[in-house]
Amino acid sequence: MTAHDIEHALSDRVELKLGSAAEHPKADSLLNRYFMEHLTLFQEDKQMAWKWVGKELEGETLYCYLQVEGIYTPNDLLVSNTLLQDVFAEQQNLVHVEGEKMPTRSHTFVKGSSAHTFTW
Repeated sequence: MTAHDIEHALSDRVELKLGSAAEHPKADSLLNRYFMEHLTLFQEDKQMAWKWVGKELEGETLYCYLQVEGIYTPNDLLVSNTLLQDVFAEQQNLVHVEGEKMPTRSHTFVKGSSAHTFTW
């Protein structure tokens, strides 16, 4: 995602100023909270929690890293992703799910799409 887009999505709550000397001191926790509102992961009917690993800004591109512990296989992982779709109607979110010694699976979420189950 772009830093500008996520800053715009959160502009009614806070000024993030990502990558600047004036970056909000709680930028990571604010981004994580936004992710928690717009990204859900379920396996075996149980919602999964993630650990916020961090963020990285390359130019205007913002990479956010999340890690889920305790998954022995990503099979039958149910994902819902509405990041930025509350602000940008045409937003498309591409999700890649990787597992050790398993091929990467991908799915694109558009506004109004339902959750997707990744299977191998």
